Amino acid sequence: MQITAKIHLTRASGFTLAVDLTVKPTGVTALYGPSGSGKSTVLRLLAGLEHTKPSDPILISSDDQIWHDEKQFVPPHLRDIGYVFQQPQLFPHLSVRGNLEYAVKRRRGNQNLTLQQVSGWLGINHLLDARPTSLSGGEAQRVAIARVLLSGARCLLMDEPLGAIDYAARLQILPYIDGLRRVLDIPIVYVSHALDEITYLADEVYMLEKGRVTANGRIFDLASSLTLNSHEGEAVAAVIEGVVDSHDPDYGLSRLTLSSQSIYVSLCNQPPGTKVRLRIPARDVSLTLQAPIQTSILNVLKGVVSEIETASAKPSLLVKIKIDDHYILSRITRKSLTQLELSPGKAVFIQIKTVALLTDPTQQVAPLS
Repeated sequence: MQITAKIHLTRASGFTLAVDLTVKPTGVTALYGPSGSGKSTVLRLLAGLEHTKPSDPILISSDDQIWHDEKQFVPPHLRDIGYVFQQPQLFPHLSVRGNLEYAVKRRRGNQNLTLQQVSGWLGINHLLDARPTSLSGGEAQRVAIARVLLSGARCLLMDEPLGAIDYAARLQILPYIDGLRRVLDIPIVYVSHALDEITYLADEVYMLEKGRVTANGRIFDLASSLTLNSHEGEAVAAVIEGVVDSHDPDYGLSRLTLSSQSIYVSLCNQPPGTKVRLRIPARDVSLTLQAPIQTSILNVLKGVVSEIETASAKPSLLVKIKIDDHYILSRITRKSLTQLELSPGKAVFIQIKTVALLTDPTQQVAPLS
């Protein structure tokens, strides 16, 4: 299922939403932005839960079927979508198993996911006999996601599903949602204003502000954009994807490949061949023109300067470096920029002090030196 939407509506308050987007048939499309930017309204329009005026020009279609235009409106239950709310919508009088069996009995379409299969994906087998009132926030949300999947949804819409649970629970549930992205051949639209969730899960991102799309593209491209990171200060970090190559338990390290080069992270539990995401803070990336000798920094890569943030009165700026097919960012002082005579196209060596493995958010981030 591929969804396209051209949305233009105006509220009585004066708020205007003008968004064009395409949800690809697989992977996670994220709607990211501050509260009030229109993210949830877009999601509710895709689901058919939002009422609009006849004068609002809206066209939403799935493959060759029109869901919403000036002539017709397909109701939510005929759109084959599953909606995950911020608060789990579970029946308190039924057990977890009862909630899931209810979804199976009311299933739409020909989807053949089993209760056992989905429960295994979301790690809730041990909760099947429990009542929803006895579950933690993270457990209840995983059950809610399982119930939506078992209802026969061909598209999963998730409206800030982790917004009502604490940070520790978020760390526990993110890998399960990421696992769904890997095993399900359906699109997922994920709404959040938390950047860590977006960088962990998203394939494509639409950044919204005041009802408008300010940028969209692959998460790896947006995360390394100098324009979008210019106001992030010390929080700037690039997100890249590597492949697990091998593990060295004696030293507590895992080796990942980035095309023709390698990078080390703290020992992870992912098998060789697994694609993983890495977050590299710009403040922990230093540049040198010569290969460092006898350095304690474990990760030293070769790259080429791609772009440099326009110099300003600020004491530091961002440099974008191309490493094979990847881009990372380095925050350096303007004085260093002058001393190294950096310019686009110049070859450099990159020393990376810390790397976070996003695919395992519980992993401790520590300097690899």
